[in-house]
Amino acid sequence: MPRRAVIAIILYNGKTLMGKKRSDSPKFLAGEWYLLGENVEGEESDAEALKRGTREEVGLEIEVGQCVGTDKSPSGKDVKYYECFAKSDRITVGSDLEEAMWVESSRVLDYCGEKIKGLMSEQIREYFLRQA
Repeated sequence: MPRRAVIAIILYNGKTLMGKKRSDSPKFLAGEWYLLGENVEGEESDAEALKRGTREEVGLEIEVGQCVGTDKSPSGKDVKYYECFAKSDRITVGSDLEEAMWVESSRVLDYCGEKIKGLMSEQIREYFLRQA
């Protein structure tokens, strides 16, 4: 089981990309809006996992920036949040998502349900509050 995960805060022209997990997904985020994330596999770097996951989920190429926060998942995984920069705003929704959209960075928390906000560390919630 992967012990590390990475979350992409994907930015483009003042907006942040959010995905909505398929409602029929067996995963616990079914039907929820969230920031895209990925498990780090094998010897893969955090940046490689972020780029792979973003290509798979929304068909975007990204540049990975700095780590802006860390956390622990409910299952005990180490989680790192990275600012990432999209090379375009054209998204192609992959099979894991119902939809994806760009939202004003200051409104990300408005789209996140209580379950998702509860998983975010205070550090990450404050990151988005500072965007206002």
